[in-house]
Amino acid sequence: MNRRKYDVVIVGSGLSGIVAANKLADHNLNVLLLDENIHIGGQLLRKLPESLRTDIDYKPDKLKRIGFRFVNSINSKKIRILNRTKVLAIFPERVLLIEEDGKRVSTIEADIVLFATGAREKFLPFEGWTLPGVISTGAVQVLMKTSGILPSKEMLIGGSGIFPFAVAYDVLKNNGRVLSVLEQSSIIDKLSLIIQFSHHFSKLTEGIRFISKIFLSGVPIRHRTKIIGARGEKYLEEVVTARIDKNGSVIEGTEATYNTNSLAIGHGFTPNTELPQLAGCELEYEEVKGGWIVKVKDDLETTVENIYAAGEITGIAGALKSINEGSLSAISILNKLGKISENAFLRQLTRLNKERKHHLEFGKYFNNLCKIPDKVIKSIPEETVVCRCEDVKMGDIKKAISDGYISTGGLKKALRIGMGTCQGRICGPVIYNILSAYTKTPPNEIPLLSVRPPVKAVSISSFI
Repeated sequence: MNRRKYDVVIVGSGLSGIVAANKLADHNLNVLLLDENIHIGGQLLRKLPESLRTDIDYKPDKLKRIGFRFVNSINSKKIRILNRTKVLAIFPERVLLIEEDGKRVSTIEADIVLFATGAREKFLPFEGWTLPGVISTGAVQVLMKTSGILPSKEMLIGGSGIFPFAVAYDVLKNNGRVLSVLEQSSIIDKLSLIIQFSHHFSKLTEGIRFISKIFLSGVPIRHRTKIIGARGEKYLEEVVTARIDKNGSVIEGTEATYNTNSLAIGHGFTPNTELPQLAGCELEYEEVKGGWIVKVKDDLETTVENIYAAGEITGIAGALKSINEGSLSAISILNKLGKISENAFLRQLTRLNKERKHHLEFGKYFNNLCKIPDKVIKSIPEETVVCRCEDVKMGDIKKAISDGYISTGGLKKALRIGMGTCQGRICGPVIYNILSAYTKTPPNEIPLLSVRPPVKAVSISSFI
């Protein structure tokens, strides 16, 4: 395999990655930007290709316009960009194994690596969640942004946190119909966010825009309501919901049924930490930051020298934090490479870390809204599939735990959990919750599923 050498390799082209790349390129560094997607910009900056004619309306707001300016700036600078590229592994001395465009595997080497790998959605399994017609809230946005497609003209949206409201807004804006927005937290929980809006006026105006559109469209919002089942012969036909109390227990007699062929569901986000974990970077558990995150210093360097982390993998807190950490990681790398003065670095470091604290405070409330009580975890029916890849049911997991398999490694050996195509990316977070609930072990003491190369599925033909 041919090996190429770069000053800085950035893994992930979301907001953190593109902000950092822009700043680094201004100092005559040899920068490589890697991403699996067709276009740079991450989930937030996905947009419909101009070649597709559609009625889908996806005009960018102020924050997205800022993001697109970074994208346009990158395209005008001397930065090597590899789209459709998977990072399969990282080895000592920052050697990365990559697969380009699904065709060939090669290695690259970097003096410094910046992980900006973002986050993915979390899910709470329920009976029937594998039926065709049940999709993630993120998938709804991807279909609208990149293909100009509404999954359905009429849909039900549920889950936890703020994101389901954003998705409902987008569906309504594009002439879809939303039967209802079902949210597991209470309205009182959301009122606590107002405290944070004093530092985030853009989030306040965005939230008002979402709620106003939903309210004026006559869409009912049901708080403290969970989805307890999806039914259908070959595809989704109806969804059963129920009210829950403050502890997450179903209130008897509050069940309701919605006739629908489309349900979008999401329960917050979890950081994509697999590559930093493989690199030997220390992780730490902080529930208010989204669970297991990459541990970083004030300058965003990880516990492994010359490897940095930025964006959602250091704490789920939204786009503004990602922009902030893109700048913070860039000045830290420039300081490490002797490209800026110590005084200039310290001045910017102080300012950016002050801003970062405000973003993390917002993230704390955001992530609290997505917290799943133990009673909710224990209410998952035994016949419910938890690990979709290996078809492992809740009853299988409960039996394995009672038989003494009380660790992630034990469950993996006993049931093949996390050994399928997704490598535990979907089932992993809920497996940690299940182990914590049934063994009464604090979440920070539940070890992560092991990570080995390749961290993503790769074609054998790419090695030939």
